[in-house]
Amino acid sequence: PPQSLRDHKKIHQLKNVLEYIDANYQNSITLEQLSASAHMSPKYFCRFFSEMTHQTPVDYLNRQRIEEACLQLAATDDSITEIAYRNGFNDLSYFIRTFKKYKGMTPGKYKRR
Repeated sequence: PPQSLRDHKKIHQLKNVLEYIDANYQNSITLEQLSASAHMSPKYFCRFFSEMTHQTPVDYLNRQRIEEACLQLAATDDSITEIAYRNGFNDLSYFIRTFKKYKGMTPGKYKRR
C-alpha cells in the first residue's frame, strides 16, 4: 500500500540522518548537512525531523553530544574542556549551559559524583 511505502521511506530517511549524526557528532554539523543526508530542503527537514522524533535536530544532536560527554566524564580523567571540544562543542560556556540543561547539573559536578 502507498502509505506503508511512504512510512518506510520516512524511516529510511530518518535512519540516514541518525547514522550521520552518530558518525559526525564530534564535528561541526550544519542544518544543511543534516537535511542533505535526508535529501530534503532544510525547512522541510526541520518539520520532518520534529514530527518523527518530537525534538528539533539541534536538540537531538546536543543530547547525543552530552550523552557521549557523560560517558567520558565518568570513564576518563580528561579535563572538561577537552571533553567538550572532543564532542563537538567549540565554546566551553555553551557546553556547560547545555550540559546543565539536559542533566540538571554542571559537568564538574557530574564528574565528581
